Amino acid sequence: MWIFLLWILFPGGWAVTGPTQVMVNQGSSVAVSCSYEPGYELYSKFWCQRGFLGLCTCVIQTNGSEVTVTQDRVSIKDNHASHSFTVTLDHVTLEDAGWYSCGVKRKIFSLKHSTKVIVSKATAKGSDVSPLVTTAFGDPPVLSQLSITYLLLILCIKVPMVLLLVCVAVWGRSQCRSRGQEILQLRGSWFCASKKQALE
Repeated sequence: MWIFLLWILFPGGWAVTGPTQVMVNQGSSVAVSCSYEPGYELYSKFWCQRGFLGLCTCVIQTNGSEVTVTQDRVSIKDNHASHSFTVTLDHVTLEDAGWYSCGVKRKIFSLKHSTKVIVSKATAKGSDVSPLVTTAFGDPPVLSQLSITYLLLILCIKVPMVLLLVCVAVWGRSQCRSRGQEILQLRGSWFCASKKQALE
C-alpha cells in the first residue's frame, strides 16, 4: 500500500542511483559514476552542489549526447549503452568537500541522487600525484538525509493537493446529486399540478 502510494507521488523517484559517499585525497582526482533507468538516454545529465536548504547549484551538465563536457576541473561523460554517466573532478581541494547530486534533468522534478564527497588532507608532498579514485555505481540505492528531506518536502506539497482534488470531486458529486433531486422534485410538483388541473 505504502509502496504504491510512494510510486504515485514520486514517479521515477529512484531512477538514478550511485554511491552514497566517496573519499578522495587532497590534490588527487575522483570519478563518480551514476546509473539511470532505460528511457532517459537523451535527457541531460548533471552534477550539482547542494547548499542552503538543499538547493542545488549546477556545476556541469551534458546536452543529452555522449560528448564529454569539460568545465574548469570538472568533466562529465554519458554512456547511453550502459545507462550511466561519470563525473570527474581533478586536483581536488578541501573546499570541494560536501554534498553533491548527480541527476537526470527533466522539465518538472529532475531525478537526483545525493553523494557526499569527503576530502582528506595530503600527508606528504608526493601525495599530489595520487592515483585516480573511481567509485562503482552498481551498489543498491540508499536514501541520504538530504534525499529524505527532499522527498518529505514534496510529500507535504503533493498530499494536500491530492486531498484537495478528492474533496473537490466529492463536493462536486454531492452538488450534482442534490441538483438532480431538486429537478426531480420540481418535475414531480409540475406533474401533480398538471394532473390536478386536468381533473378540474
